[in-house]
Amino acid sequence: MRQTDPDDKANLLRRHRLSHVADLKMSEDFLDRRFASGCSMANCNAACCRYGVMVDILEKERILAHADLVRKHMEPHQEHDEALWFEEEEFDKDFPSGRAIGTQHRDYGCVFLDSRGRCVLQKAATEEGMEKFALKPFFCVAYPVTIENGHLEIDEPGFTSDRTGCCATVDEGDLTILDVCGEELRFVLGKDGFDELRLKARGEHDFK
Repeated sequence: MRQTDPDDKANLLRRHRLSHVADLKMSEDFLDRRFASGCSMANCNAACCRYGVMVDILEKERILAHADLVRKHMEPHQEHDEALWFEEEEFDKDFPSGRAIGTQHRDYGCVFLDSRGRCVLQKAATEEGMEKFALKPFFCVAYPVTIENGHLEIDEPGFTSDRTGCCATVDEGDLTILDVCGEELRFVLGKDGFDELRLKARGEHDFK
């Protein structure tokens, strides 16, 4: 029987909440990447929302079920026709249902992005007394943390390369992914998964 490489076990996360990912592994450099001093997700300028996002089919259905509420909080320039909010469906094992679909985008960015760079899905949920991420897609909340082919990674598209105050990594920096993206990682992994990640960051690998 093939022996598992200790490095594979060191990168494997077992206590996360993502039941559709059987073996979630960190990318090899996930815990080694660094961010500039003062970097914070609070400095986001919504550049990551420019081209929309891939959402699970169930997330699409939840958004459409609240279409009237979403439109209520949209600005006049935003796309109000829900038939034009999403693109074509495709298969993707990184999503719980195994099916994903992209949100459409316009010259101002994702159809759900307002003129202040805020997500109207989160704005609508918050102002209507819902949990703030009740309508917001998983990968929007998680960014720059992402899941790619079952691996936990940091997403760095070219258009955010100059955002060292927000989400872009640097060659040398004082902050880690745990420092900058604690809320995002807790959301993605759950409390137990986040605690496991912190143990691995301290070198306390569990090879059981």
